[in-house]
Amino acid sequence: MYLFSTDIDGTIYDGPESAEMFAEYWIGTTETVLVYNTGRSIDDTLQLINSTALPTPRYITGGVGTEIFDCDTGERLDDWKIVLSSGWDFATVDRLVTGHDEDIRRQPDECQNEFKCSWYWEERSTEDIDHLTGKIRSEGINAQIVYSSSRDLDVIPTLANKGNAVTWLSERLGIQLSHVIVAGDSGNDSSMFQLEGARGIIPANAESSLRTAPRKTLTYESPGFCAAGVIEGLNHFMPTKI
Repeated sequence: MYLFSTDIDGTIYDGPESAEMFAEYWIGTTETVLVYNTGRSIDDTLQLINSTALPTPRYITGGVGTEIFDCDTGERLDDWKIVLSSGWDFATVDRLVTGHDEDIRRQPDECQNEFKCSWYWEERSTEDIDHLTGKIRSEGINAQIVYSSSRDLDVIPTLANKGNAVTWLSERLGIQLSHVIVAGDSGNDSSMFQLEGARGIIPANAESSLRTAPRKTLTYESPGFCAAGVIEGLNHFMPTKI
């Protein structure tokens, strides 16, 4: 059994044609657990699946690794919430970020969840992010910041990111990291490429923030864009579909 964890936007989806391309490829894949690992909320992801040709995965990891949804049962995995709860306080994070810089703008309510506090903060440096992280942690909050697309600022529990969610889910399913393949295109995907023993796919359209981030995966940098590039990577790692 294998597990394929992929980001959605810019990775397997940038419009109807890419959704159809990935869906056509995925037909007949039976021994690989498909996981959508996205910054989108669970509800938003389900709406996208229902309105496009994207195949329904077994699991959705939403909100940058802050929630996991089992598509077979239609339920969120509460065990993952328990893992994230220790040392986390959404209200305190919200207060600290609100007062940090007048240029920070809160993202809409649908972009928030109990373990994800999200903002827009454009063109910030590593030093800016580190300073805000230190401010939050000085209040005793177990938090990390995921910054992507030179704009999107997500404050989440220390254990909550896409990579940790994949690790937890693969352990739950009894799938070794050597049988895990990940794909992504932006900075908030970088934690998936920290899974030592796993394999990674980066399409040609990926942001430099991902390309320059440290990696522990055996990574295939595809010449193809979006879904086409991901499919090239899957064919590279699994010439025979499983």
